[in-house]
Amino acid sequence: MKRVWFAGAAATIFAMQMTAGELQRDVLSIDYTKEKGLAAAAYRGGQVVVWDFESGRVKNAYNASAPRSTLNLPLVHFSADGRRLAFTQEGDAGLVSYSTDNGASTVLVPHRLLVKGITAFSWSQADSMLVAIGRDIFLIDVQGHTQWQRRLETRAIITDVAWHPSEKYYTVATDGGELSTWETASGRLVASSKLEMGARSAAVKVAWTSEDSLIATVHGASLAVLDPETLKPKKTTACNCVDFTWSPGGKEIFAWAPPNISVFSEAGQRTREMRTPFDGEGPIAWAGEGRVLTAFSDSAVVLRDARSGKIIRTFAP
Repeated sequence: MKRVWFAGAAATIFAMQMTAGELQRDVLSIDYTKEKGLAAAAYRGGQVVVWDFESGRVKNAYNASAPRSTLNLPLVHFSADGRRLAFTQEGDAGLVSYSTDNGASTVLVPHRLLVKGITAFSWSQADSMLVAIGRDIFLIDVQGHTQWQRRLETRAIITDVAWHPSEKYYTVATDGGELSTWETASGRLVASSKLEMGARSAAVKVAWTSEDSLIATVHGASLAVLDPETLKPKKTTACNCVDFTWSPGGKEIFAWAPPNISVFSEAGQRTREMRTPFDGEGPIAWAGEGRVLTAFSDSAVVLRDARSGKIIRTFAP
């Protein structure tokens, strides 16, 4: 188990190593839990920082001495109730979960399963999770037990996996633009399609924003509203999108398209853009009450007003 560093010690050690150039600075993943009042970010070098949402103070820091390069994509996600924080790391465990109540840790994916790195994972409402490793999808329970493993018949690598709101189905995206929806219990293929990407390969992100609304982005190229039954695009818009999030019910889609936040309607129509001074790639996450979290300069995360883009609060590592 990796060490957990708390409050002032966490901030001091993490900041010293970042300043010294020992670790990589880019924020690759952000999440927020209203239930526990916490925000978290995963950095390119594998470090994870957790803040108190209201004060902006560092509460915990994990993997402070992580290596420069990682097999797994650095990712961090809270469970639906906020009681658990899961993140990828290197070493004996590829994916771990920590209790946000008492700090107890559980290995969810041991290193022996990592033929390739973890590229995505998604919590269910019941605290199990879908984990993407290479061309395989695993369903893993909160104790770290594998319920099933399924392999896609493709040469492409899975870049995202998303639960349907009912959790009776899940949808998978690959870097070849392949999209497929599967029945969770039986593994039956429900629908499949392929995005137009030409000869290039790129990370494709996919999410169900409501029961009958499915969105996909091709990294740096486009945002598409998909037919939920066929997975074929109903509307595709050119967009330098690197990540997206959405307001409740999927009424608005917020895409980070550096240096802008591009806002789309649920039908995929671009409605407005908010320009920011930060032109780096990074994640974006809905933070409730008309607010979004984005990456910012100097390894910080900022809370923005979703209407104006104005910074409300800064979370410094």
